[in-house]
Amino acid sequence: MERELSPQNTEKLVQFQELSGIDNLNMCIEILERHNWDVETAIHDHLGLDPREVTQSVREVPVFPLQNGQTTINRPVMQQSIHRPQPVDSIFQRIMTFFSNTLLDDNMGLWPSATNQRPYGFTGWMLFVSSLPLRVLMVTFYQFSRFVFRIIRPEHRPAVTDPTGNVVSFIQEYNQTFGDPHPTFYPGTYSQVLNEAKKELKFLLVYLHSKDHQDTNKFCRQTLCNSEVIEFINSNCLMWACSVDSLEGYRVSQALRENTYPFLALVVQREFRMTVVGRIEGFIEPENLLQRLRTIISDNEAFLVAARADREERSFNQALRQEQDVAYLESLRADQEKEEKKRRDRLLEEERLREIRELELAEERKKEEMIKKKQDAITQVPPEPAADETGICRILIRLPQGQKLERRFHRTIHTLKDLYYFILSHPDSPYQFEMATSFPKRTLPWQPGMDITPTLAEVGLGASEALLVLDLDA
Repeated sequence: MERELSPQNTEKLVQFQELSGIDNLNMCIEILERHNWDVETAIHDHLGLDPREVTQSVREVPVFPLQNGQTTINRPVMQQSIHRPQPVDSIFQRIMTFFSNTLLDDNMGLWPSATNQRPYGFTGWMLFVSSLPLRVLMVTFYQFSRFVFRIIRPEHRPAVTDPTGNVVSFIQEYNQTFGDPHPTFYPGTYSQVLNEAKKELKFLLVYLHSKDHQDTNKFCRQTLCNSEVIEFINSNCLMWACSVDSLEGYRVSQALRENTYPFLALVVQREFRMTVVGRIEGFIEPENLLQRLRTIISDNEAFLVAARADREERSFNQALRQEQDVAYLESLRADQEKEEKKRRDRLLEEERLREIRELELAEERKKEEMIKKKQDAITQVPPEPAADETGICRILIRLPQGQKLERRFHRTIHTLKDLYYFILSHPDSPYQFEMATSFPKRTLPWQPGMDITPTLAEVGLGASEALLVLDLDA
């Protein structure tokens, strides 16, 4: 279904279509309607760009970077290097754009402005009013002729493939033609110098050079080479210059929309956007140029002061946050080290207690085993022989704690095993021990688990012996 559009929306539709490359009118209209017919927002949303990079002047003149594949927003500036078919109603759209621009453009020379000399006195105003119809007729004829020419022969320019090369070539050509005395030209693209000015919070002076204009040579040889002009610009601004005959210069020209040459534009960051705050068109004497630049810079210095203060505040806050973060991390690290030390100490203490408990349990098990062994030993001790029996050996036994035991054994019947279990069955005897004679001192070779069990006579014990019990756990 065909939609009726106002002249303003028709112009916006033409702009969006030529910038986006979308041939489907209904699709373009739907995109614009989603963004409330804001061409700038729609373009950046369609191209996936950051809208904060967009900067406009006080007169809504775009000054954002013009790089490969990018273009201006306020009006169609050039075709892409690949030709796209025009929509069916493009002529109607061009007609509406023509009348809209003719009636709304403030640079056509219909009314007195900074670029058109204001009339003075009654006679001057009478001459101005009487010539106004002729001015309207001439401007209308000029605009209509340009409009018809653009319809018949639309302008095609390839995309900028080497913007830096355009700028460097211009600087070299300028130095060869006019010599080295001139303000320092920034040897980079328009996008780069905009970013540099924004980063350094400095004014940016843009110079568009047209070698075919009659005032260009005079301006370069008299004004730009003036020592006071050079010193002032180098001290207060970044300066970027390029020829409008190059692709990079042409694209910047389409963004700034100059009326004549030489052309200077002063750009500064204003409310977080790079904005054109001053335009100087036509030849100007060095003294007048300095006066204009001083006035514009003075009027807009407050924006840079505010931006610097804001940046310093943000830097201070960032530094403060970093210090706080460092202090927090240091405190956190110290707390973590304390917690780690506590954890290690706790683990060590737990390990120590575990080892103690294991030792205690082992000792308890050992005691339980020895108690059981003592109880078993009682059952293995043979009966004591009578005193009047032959072959008796009376043995006096001294325990490690000083207790003394005495008992009779058969020298040829009883063995070291019987003697060992007799000693082990006593409550005060050690759990692990050895038996030894007192004099001469020698160890009696028997321990539980030994297969050989010699008799007392076989180990050399006589009718009366004194033995010592040696505690192996002592």
